[in-house]
Amino acid sequence: MSPAHVAVLGPTCSWKSAVAVILAEALHGEVVNCDSMLVYRGLDIGTAKPTPAERRGIPHHLCDILEPSEACDAALYVRLAQDCLTDIEGRGHTAVLAGGTGLYARALLYGQALLPADDDLAKAILTRLAEPDGPAALRAELTNAARTRDAAVPGAILENPRRLARAVEVLRLTGQLPWKLHEPPADGPAARFRQVILMPEMAVLRPRIARRTLALLNSGWIEEARQLIARGLLETPSARQALGYADIAAFLRGDIASFADLVDVITRRTIRFARRQRTWFRHQHPGARTLAIRRDTTAEEIAAVVLHDLRAGQWSPTGAATGPDLVLE
Repeated sequence: MSPAHVAVLGPTCSWKSAVAVILAEALHGEVVNCDSMLVYRGLDIGTAKPTPAERRGIPHHLCDILEPSEACDAALYVRLAQDCLTDIEGRGHTAVLAGGTGLYARALLYGQALLPADDDLAKAILTRLAEPDGPAALRAELTNAARTRDAAVPGAILENPRRLARAVEVLRLTGQLPWKLHEPPADGPAARFRQVILMPEMAVLRPRIARRTLALLNSGWIEEARQLIARGLLETPSARQALGYADIAAFLRGDIASFADLVDVITRRTIRFARRQRTWFRHQHPGARTLAIRRDTTAEEIAAVVLHDLRAGQWSPTGAATGPDLVLE
């Protein structure tokens, strides 16, 4: 069976949302969000959530489905996305998955087993994390467990409180190192998808991120953040991870001295995030076609390249790309 659907993935600010709309128009499709922050109502400007005008009448799924106070993880996302796919297939349409949350995409596309969870244990770990010596104690627990297995804890886990807590939870539930349980899949994507990874070079991404950060801040992001922070955004289980909102809170407190400094802080943080995403998509999605973007371009030009490849490129029956990667230079 030929893959029925398309996934457009890649780092932040890489034209994914606009390209997905164009593909959906051409393929009689519907867009399925794969960004962990677009699921939240009210996080609109700061997440660059596509506006109704930008959606151009194309149905978009899994946007604005949760309140910021609600938790979202890969397991919940996969359940919701699978329901969306069933509905879309029932209408005879094509799903165009679009986003940059790699863990969600991989769990859905490869059918990868999801890690176990326990609400009571998670609450206990978060309570410990909030204690003065909590972060150090949890880091030591992970580090000691890794050392006995001749392994090292990834820095991204040690530096991110939410990922640290989740890693300790999985360790206690399974007795295994969670990042080892999430080794990259060996096979290509599930037969329902062909994946295209949009991969702009950093020389292209940096100025785009800088321009977008300034544009979002000038479009009401500070006021949006002010209202969400007043409603408890920074104490939420998942939504508080959205880039930039904590920095705006620091600006509102006076901890960031000027608007120019705020732009710089968010831009640099977003660039670091984009680098991590690029690393993820280079290694975690076997069978995907990569489109290397080496100059500034438009969503229309990218979509034309992708559409041509989808129609004429080399793809296996399981959805894996078998021809060479693509380059836009």
